[in-house]
Amino acid sequence: MALLPITVTCNQRCLFCSAYGRDDGARAAGALRELEKMAAAGADSVALSGGETTFSPALARIVAFARKKGLKVELQTNALTSCYPAKAAWLAGLGADLFNVNFPSHQAAVNDRLTGTKGTLPLRLAGVRNLINSGANVRLTHLITALTYRKLPEFVAYAAEKMPGMSYIQFSFIKGVGLAAHNAWLAPEYALVSPYLTKALALCGKLGLEAVVDHIPPCFLGRFYRLHIDFIKLAAGRDTAVSESEKRKLPACAGCALERRCFGPRTDHAEMLKGSKLVRPLKKLPRGG
Repeated sequence: MALLPITVTCNQRCLFCSAYGRDDGARAAGALRELEKMAAAGADSVALSGGETTFSPALARIVAFARKKGLKVELQTNALTSCYPAKAAWLAGLGADLFNVNFPSHQAAVNDRLTGTKGTLPLRLAGVRNLINSGANVRLTHLITALTYRKLPEFVAYAAEKMPGMSYIQFSFIKGVGLAAHNAWLAPEYALVSPYLTKALALCGKLGLEAVVDHIPPCFLGRFYRLHIDFIKLAAGRDTAVSESEKRKLPACAGCALERRCFGPRTDHAEMLKGSKLVRPLKKLPRGG
C-alpha cells in the first residue's frame, strides 16, 4: 500500500511522530497528481496520512479522486476531530474503505505524554465511537512503546468494552524514524514485550477480536506468529516491497523455522535497541497459533 501525506497540520505533538522532519507534506494539488501516478503504476490502494488528515481542506476531493481511480483508501487519523458527531458522519460518508485510528494508550496520563496534548483520551474515544456509529470501518493502531507494553492485555480489554464494532487492532512496535529516532528510550527490548504481547493476542482470540502485529519479528510472537503482517502478506501473495525495504535479516536468522515468512527486524531498530537481542530463531514452529 502506497503512503500519501496530504497535510502537515496536526493537533498533537507526538513523541513518536514518524512525519517529523519529513518534507513531503503534501500539497493538495500534488496529491491528485501522485494518485494519478499510483493508479497508472498499478497500485490498488493508498494510505492517506498527515499530519492529521482531517485538517486537509481538500480531503473530500482527494478521497473521491482516489476512488474514481479505483484505489482503496485508508485514512489515517487520531480521531480527535471525530469527537463531533456531525464531523464523524461527514468523514464516514466520504467513502474511505478504512479509518486507521492511532490510539496510543487507554491511560490518560500516558496518552497525554505520548501525544504531547492534555485531556485528549476521552475525545479520541468519542471520535472512534462516532465513526463506528456512522458506519465507518475502523482499525485501531496501538503502538508498542516503553510506556505501554506492560499494559497491552489491559488495552485489549479496554478496546473490547469501550469500542465494540471496531474492525481490528494492529499492534505496531514503534518505528525508529522521525521524532521517535530522537526518543530511543521509547523502544523497549523485544524480549520484554513478548510475554505481554502474546497475552494480549490470546485475549483478542478469547474475546473474538481480530488482531495483527508489525515491526517486531514474528519469532517473538510465540504461537501467534501467523498474526504478523509480513507472514500474512507473504502467505496471501500480497505486495511486501515496503516491509522488505524497512527490514533486514540477520546472520542468526539462517535456519530459523520462520526464515521464509519473515524479513527480519527493522533496520532502524538496530540503533534504537543497540545491545539487545533482535531475533530469537526458532528450530520449529510453535503449535496452536
